[in-house]
Amino acid sequence: MSRRVELLLLLSFCCYGAVAANGNSTKPFSLRLVDGNSRCQGRLQVQRAGQDWTEVRPLSAPLWFGNRACAELDCGSALSLEEKTVPHRDAVQVFPSFCADSSLIDCFDSDSRYSPDSLELTCSDSVRLVGGRSLCSGSLQIQDQSLAQSWAGVCEGALDRRGAEVLCRELSCGAPLLQGALSPLGQTFHCEGNESKLMDCNRTRTGPETCPTLNLTCKEPLRLVGGASRCEGMVEAEHRGEWRRVATYISDSWDLEAATVVCRDLDCGSPVSKERRDGSDTEVWGVDTDCMKKSSVRDCIFGGGSSSSFLQVICSDSVRLVGGRSLCSGSLQIQDQSLAQSWAGVCEGALDRRGAEVLCRELRCGAPLLQGALSPLGQTFHCEGNESKLMDCNRTRTGPETCPTLNLTCKEPLRLVGGASRCEGTVEAELRGEWRRVTASGSWDLEEAAVMCRDLDCGSPVSAEEREGSDSEVWGVDPYCVKESSVRECLYDESSPSLLQVICSDSVRLVGGRSLCSGSLQIQDHSLAQSWAGVCEGALDRRGAEVLCRELGCGAPLLQGALSPLGQTFHCEGNESKLMDCNRTRTGPETCPTLNLTCKEPLRLVGGPSRCAGTLEVRHRGEWRRMMTAGRWPLDSAAVVCRSLDCGSAVSTEMRRGSNSSDVWAIFPDCEAEAPLRDCVVGPANDTDSMEVVCSDSVRLVGGRSLCSGSLQIQDQSLAQSWTSVCEGALGRHGAEVLCRELGCGAPLLQGALSPLGQTFHCEGNESKLMDCPRTRTGPETCPTLQLTCEEPLRLVRGSSRCEGTLELKFRGEWQRVMTPYYPWDLEAASGVCRDLGCGSVVSRVSTVILRENLWGVKADCVKRAAVRECVFSGSLYRAYDLDVLCSGHQEAPKDRTVP
Repeated sequence: MSRRVELLLLLSFCCYGAVAANGNSTKPFSLRLVDGNSRCQGRLQVQRAGQDWTEVRPLSAPLWFGNRACAELDCGSALSLEEKTVPHRDAVQVFPSFCADSSLIDCFDSDSRYSPDSLELTCSDSVRLVGGRSLCSGSLQIQDQSLAQSWAGVCEGALDRRGAEVLCRELSCGAPLLQGALSPLGQTFHCEGNESKLMDCNRTRTGPETCPTLNLTCKEPLRLVGGASRCEGMVEAEHRGEWRRVATYISDSWDLEAATVVCRDLDCGSPVSKERRDGSDTEVWGVDTDCMKKSSVRDCIFGGGSSSSFLQVICSDSVRLVGGRSLCSGSLQIQDQSLAQSWAGVCEGALDRRGAEVLCRELRCGAPLLQGALSPLGQTFHCEGNESKLMDCNRTRTGPETCPTLNLTCKEPLRLVGGASRCEGTVEAELRGEWRRVTASGSWDLEEAAVMCRDLDCGSPVSAEEREGSDSEVWGVDPYCVKESSVRECLYDESSPSLLQVICSDSVRLVGGRSLCSGSLQIQDHSLAQSWAGVCEGALDRRGAEVLCRELGCGAPLLQGALSPLGQTFHCEGNESKLMDCNRTRTGPETCPTLNLTCKEPLRLVGGPSRCAGTLEVRHRGEWRRMMTAGRWPLDSAAVVCRSLDCGSAVSTEMRRGSNSSDVWAIFPDCEAEAPLRDCVVGPANDTDSMEVVCSDSVRLVGGRSLCSGSLQIQDQSLAQSWTSVCEGALGRHGAEVLCRELGCGAPLLQGALSPLGQTFHCEGNESKLMDCPRTRTGPETCPTLQLTCEEPLRLVRGSSRCEGTLELKFRGEWQRVMTPYYPWDLEAASGVCRDLGCGSVVSRVSTVILRENLWGVKADCVKRAAVRECVFSGSLYRAYDLDVLCSGHQEAPKDRTVP
């Protein structure tokens, strides 16, 4: 089962209910612990404003959620979370993922229902570590009862080793890693070592009133068992005083990025291998791997269960590369056992080629790419080349105490086979010493393929395609992971008949642009050891640019000053398939401005009244097809299309269902809002749907916080499609009304737009487009630019004021309620509604489940960064959530909307 399917099943299971804060209380909820041994231990209960206390029903609640609850209760760190069976009770579901980046109240479902389960939480009473990377590290704080429950920092030197051992044990962590904690400054704890709590130790108060704060790291309660060293084996964790195997319930979530966290928590090196195996069924601790990548293993354990799977990791013992773009690149560090397990950088020149080969092989990477690593400075490793580990090589310690650090890149264990060149073919990767085909389960687009091409030191991706082959053991790859890392770090075991084929450009690429079709031109000169070099301005004429854009799978070039005779010049006939097939002459200065080029995106709108409206088609692998997406298609996605087509603003987007099925290009959901559409194509499909997009032809507002505000620009056809700004005073009220209506926005908010400067539009008010109005050209050539804000087509109805009620939006001329699919509205998304209405901040909101099929849906995550209107889509969902919101009502200063 693919990860996408598993995640959808998980969403359908866990999203029964809605998050809410009822009433007008400034504190929307309270927490308490009941039936425990202290105020910081017991069953967790929640009380929303105006409601009774209710049990909390757990759903995969990890320890970090418990820590948030402990902080709300003014207790210390979370020690354990445990499900308890209680007599018949109503309970509120908790969804920890809802509040990972927002208020704790967002975790709690709005509906109470019967549940036999409750969540028992144990917090430390009076000690905690804060500001560290996990609950087992940070600055030590204690709660002094004499100071009205306040938390106070502890001075450096307040603990000796026994005190630190008591503290780490109290926090359910491992042994302390002490650094300079024995000096006599500050408040001193005198512990025997057998105390259960730090505050049980005798104390003396000495030293200055202000002092440096004690920072402490306790080892994570984690281990690898059954391997050849402490850095190799099966992952086990201690939780609630019990050691169990660690399991993850989503098959492809156990990647090298997650294994990196395990190696780090164990103070080992880099992960060189990870594996998810099946064994005998036993009790395990479940772990959320996405959570792990932001914290630690212990913080992300969410409770017990039974599983037959277990996780195995092999970490390098004493070497690692850090700060690079993958586990195969970065600054070399070694762990010197004589320095209390500390990691130290290695000087430039400490390795020769044989030493670099040993290191790369130890890290399970490819051959080293050496740059200046043979100088005699620093600590030198003398390797024969057949050693299995770098630390097995003989060493001499020479050179300065301080030196530049050695940076090294090893090739990724990746290849393309069966193609016309090393940059084309079926993807294969090596993991655990075995080469297998790679499959991506139908979710591989050009954005991920760009990582593949980069890891292979090839150019830009031209196409990526999944094909059916024979069923066999393959490496699955997580495309979400690939975008942030490398291919190798995102592999997992899979059995599939599909295979992944990629074509990269061999020796040309555009870098630093907003898409694969724009940027600075670089070529790979094989005479320079595979290095990539920039190309001078003027190196291409139009025919050369056409060859380049065609080679990259893009549209026609948009040339700007690329015909000057400077630099290395390509002489193309125009029928070449690759730029490097053209004749070249090397002329011009050694240093020169770099050539920047933009090729058109291979998109078009067909069947509409203009080139900026119609059915969206994409050219991919040389073929034009309609586009289909399984995700939602709001205006912020359509805006990418309008920009790529050099049209104006996105006005509307609609998914239409036809009567006949035909071949389409499938688009990876949610990619299109962040990347050009071509980069998001994942492959062919057969569907009846079509995407209809309307862009404004020749007007747009730019630089504002939404599509309804900004500086007015028009496209003057007489100026070769260029966009020009409009002067202040160019519009009267009628003109502004025409413009806002053309853009699909509300009424204009005018500020001084009636002065006679600039190009003036004379509108009657009934025109459909601003460019239909008569124009006169008056005023100076340069002038202040017209800034305009149109109201967002949004309102709250059935409330006592315009800042209270049920959310509705006017879209395609119709007012309807706006709803979120799957997830209820959280506070951050509701804040976007108050923001767009100019109504201050959220006081309360209620998100109610609605059972209906046709709706205006909104992508709640999108609302947090854009206007509500830009995040709306038309859809068919059986279950969704509408919003009743109360905003504070504070508005911006009134804008003068009168016309003198």
